[in-house]
Amino acid sequence: MRKLLQHIRIEALLFLVFAALIWFVMTVSATTIERQYTMSFTADASIVNSYWMQDSTLTTQVTVRSQGLSVLFMRQFNGLELPFSAKNSIRSNRTGLFMLPDDIDRILVERFGGDYDFSFSAQSDTFYFSTSALITKSLPINFDAQSVKLPEGYRWITPPTISPKEIEITGPKWAIPSGSIGLDVPQIEWKGRKRENIRLQGFGTRLTQSENKTVITAHSDLWVEDRFTTEVEWDGRKHDVQVWLSGPFTLLKAEEWGQYVNVALHAVEEGVGLDVDSKSPLVTVLSYTPKILVHSQQ
Repeated sequence: MRKLLQHIRIEALLFLVFAALIWFVMTVSATTIERQYTMSFTADASIVNSYWMQDSTLTTQVTVRSQGLSVLFMRQFNGLELPFSAKNSIRSNRTGLFMLPDDIDRILVERFGGDYDFSFSAQSDTFYFSTSALITKSLPINFDAQSVKLPEGYRWITPPTISPKEIEITGPKWAIPSGSIGLDVPQIEWKGRKRENIRLQGFGTRLTQSENKTVITAHSDLWVEDRFTTEVEWDGRKHDVQVWLSGPFTLLKAEEWGQYVNVALHAVEEGVGLDVDSKSPLVTVLSYTPKILVHSQQ
């Protein structure tokens, strides 16, 4: 009998606990809570449309309304600090950057879902941010052609140049550097026709630049001296001419050198003279023989 009474007491206690829980849930579910909290919204410095926005924090009073079990977690809004993306949330006009209450409401809903309703003291409030207008400035790239080294015996056919020679920097006026952009040229020996991409220095998140690299283009060759033999004809007779030339190795080949010189005959007091001139600024005629092809009969 005693065991039966104990069993009944336990069941009764469990029933009371269950009933109390049901009452609590029903009561909380039917209860609407509304409280006001101070919240802070922060965004990192960034470029938004045509403005530079500094690191910014917006602090405002937000009224939070909820019902049901969600009211048990209302304390999370007390002193809330919430980061957000400026590019996705901030508006702009001719005077600068700003947010409306609807924008803040969207940030809160994205973070906490639809269990809470958010409102502000004045729906017409506009929250402005500290901004600077962006400007664009062209900066030359400081390139010294002599910093590109040639191997021993080589000369330039086409001296080193860079493209682009300047880039555009966009950002707040106070952040744009003055002067020129330094160029770190790698220590390489420039043989033949080459292109080298050189990465330009970065300017951080405050600034954007039209190019992040420049291209060095140049053409060099080994300079040689060599003697060649050609023939000229006068009065039905062929004559050998020895020509001593200086120039790029790729031009002074046995089968090609002739296209870079001009051999001409002309009358002189001594007889028939010979002239050998270069047709290329890269090829130099050092000497030739004979100077008089045919001597006049005295």
